Amino acid sequence: MSNDKDTMRNLIGMGVRPLKQDKVEPYRKPIDPIPNQRKLDDQRVMEELMAQSDESLSYESGDELKFLRSGYSSRLLKKLRRGDYAIQDELDLHGLIAGDAKRETHAFINDCARDNVRAVRIVHGKGRNSAGRTPVLKNMLLGWLSKNQHVIGVISTPSNDGGTGAVYVLISS
Repeated sequence: MSNDKDTMRNLIGMGVRPLKQDKVEPYRKPIDPIPNQRKLDDQRVMEELMAQSDESLSYESGDELKFLRSGYSSRLLKKLRRGDYAIQDELDLHGLIAGDAKRETHAFINDCARDNVRAVRIVHGKGRNSAGRTPVLKNMLLGWLSKNQHVIGVISTPSNDGGTGAVYVLISS
């Protein structure tokens, strides 16, 4: 071993001596697996969606909701309503005020699109407990969903799954 040191000193020169390292490597926090730009993009989209005005259509408690993005076949809505798509997740908006419901709805749809969830149910209620006994969230929900780029179609659920108090939503991949 001393032979190796002597050989090394001869190659490098006599004035060189090894540095003593007695410090511990600093702890570094693991990098967040979600890219920062994606977070910024999600935040910008959410701000844009929240800033858009709500075109409140006036739906009665018994009116069915229906929306289909242009370029898609109306058969998709029929298949969705009849149960050909498995409902993979659900959001219940009961008890939320409009601003919170809008934020929750967009976050839910965006999360579902990111996680490859294709069919969901959103319960908005029939408005029986709201002032005037008219649906408040129902009147806004279709507008929110139709503005979300991930939503292909929306249709009221059959009576055995919420009827006109809930909707099925088909989400793009």
